[in-house]
Amino acid sequence: MNIYEDKYLREKVNRIIARQKEGKIVIAAYKDGSGLPAREDLGQELTRAAYPYDYAVGKAGFLNYDSELGAYLFTAKVGEKLPPVLANYRPLALAEANLDVQDRRISIQCGEASVTFTGVQPWKGLYEVLRELNEELARINAGIVIWKIIPKDNGKAKPGNHLFPEAVPKLRNGQAMAHVTGYAYDSDHFLAYIGLVGYKTSLESLRVTIMCAKPVQITQDGVGDVSLIPTDKYEQAWQAMPEYTSHHVGFVSRLGVPGKWEPEDLSAYLLVFRGTLAAEDEMIRLFIERIKEALEVPILDDWGVTLWRQARNQKLVQDLVTGGDCILGARIDLQADWQELLTELLALEDISLTV
Repeated sequence: MNIYEDKYLREKVNRIIARQKEGKIVIAAYKDGSGLPAREDLGQELTRAAYPYDYAVGKAGFLNYDSELGAYLFTAKVGEKLPPVLANYRPLALAEANLDVQDRRISIQCGEASVTFTGVQPWKGLYEVLRELNEELARINAGIVIWKIIPKDNGKAKPGNHLFPEAVPKLRNGQAMAHVTGYAYDSDHFLAYIGLVGYKTSLESLRVTIMCAKPVQITQDGVGDVSLIPTDKYEQAWQAMPEYTSHHVGFVSRLGVPGKWEPEDLSAYLLVFRGTLAAEDEMIRLFIERIKEALEVPILDDWGVTLWRQARNQKLVQDLVTGGDCILGARIDLQADWQELLTELLALEDISLTV
């Protein structure tokens, strides 16, 4: 596994740090992964202001947009009480993270501060791990931004080529059970994908339950039973196992199959499976394809990475819970105001209509 660096993030945060060293309080225009509180975090305190200011932050002060920085600078009023977001404001510091691949542990040393994350999922891709780390560091107001992840082999024996690190999950419907080879479901527990191995009679029973949109339960060590709700339709593929006594079947929601989406759909799923080269790039490619199909405005391929990151930051795209042979998954909110996001990104010159 190679070292991952986000040099763009490093340069951006260095510009922010330079302003902070001048005594400036910098506020992000939107949640951009920079570790800063965003304009939206000021909530009802924020109102439009008269020239020369852009926004008033209650009685505490004003925000002015700095086009060179791509963020707002806060000017405080003397003697006024600051809202919590500003009262707890911390200057940023850049740091690197060391990833113990076998133990799935991240260690961060930044000055005298030490931070450790366990249960890291490196198979998601280090870009995704970096995003999740910075999101959590911002949530706890650590004042640390990670720009580089250094994977290290701790010398322990590597586990076999297993789909699951512990016991294999099981899927049940009250009458039958089968072992799970992979799964993906959203925050509302709607089932995007399930792969199963078992006797054909058991799989047929589970198939009928899923196709009738009746709940099923997945049981996994350390998690317990999770009830999953099937969507309206599924594509399925069956394969006899070498010994011919068991079968392998996969059920993929119509919302996750290219070419099967419909204009009235409220959401869409993106699924990336084990064995996919450059899984993160594939996820972004699928995302752009679906957005092009769903929106009534033109989308340029060059916008892919920026639009993907900002859509995730603003929760227009959310992760699926995945496991086994499904390594990445996301749900796109097709009812969200994508026009507003595009307009904002164009105004901030994060994306451009020129190629």
